[in-house]
Amino acid sequence: MKYSDLNLYIRPEAQGAPDFVIERAVRDSAIEFCGRSDAYMPEPEFMTAISGVNEYAVSLPTGTELNHIIDIFDKTTPLKPVSYSELLQRLGDETTRGSPSYYSQRDNTDFYIAPIPAAPVTLRVMYSVKPTSTSSSIPDTVGKEYREIITHGALYRLQMMASQPWANPNAASVNKQLFERGLGRVIRQVKYGFSGGSLTCKSREFI
Repeated sequence: MKYSDLNLYIRPEAQGAPDFVIERAVRDSAIEFCGRSDAYMPEPEFMTAISGVNEYAVSLPTGTELNHIIDIFDKTTPLKPVSYSELLQRLGDETTRGSPSYYSQRDNTDFYIAPIPAAPVTLRVMYSVKPTSTSSSIPDTVGKEYREIITHGALYRLQMMASQPWANPNAASVNKQLFERGLGRVIRQVKYGFSGGSLTCKSREFI
């Protein structure tokens, strides 16, 4: 779904706003929504951790960046998430090797495991992504499912633009509340599980 596809729903409440301004507001709303909710998770990635290496990166659809590592499993055993400083302590010295038991995400590109693998091991990585600041679309699995929430997020951004003809602080407050309410519902669904389907989405490119 292109961000511009939401113009139809946004323009009546933000009359006079240029298309590029609306599109930017939709993109910013989508980034915040995906970033806070973990609602877009590609299929889990199976990767081989190599002996002697503890830094890894997941595959990302074009136009996305890593949001959160949700879980990492060695077969059925979950690795424990820790802070990066604690992970460094768990690494030991350069000669320490073992079965990975801990992981840490330091940035939006890589994650690290400890101890450093003594032998190759297959890890199953579950993770979420969010669109980049230069993307112009989001997958239908996100855009259509959460269109209303993302629309409220875009509207409150537009309506809070002071001195613009489409500014409307009162309406912005309402749309902000509706965005937060919808986002909160999705956060709970992600955390505790959906009753009507799976969160996992087939990977599609953000453009």
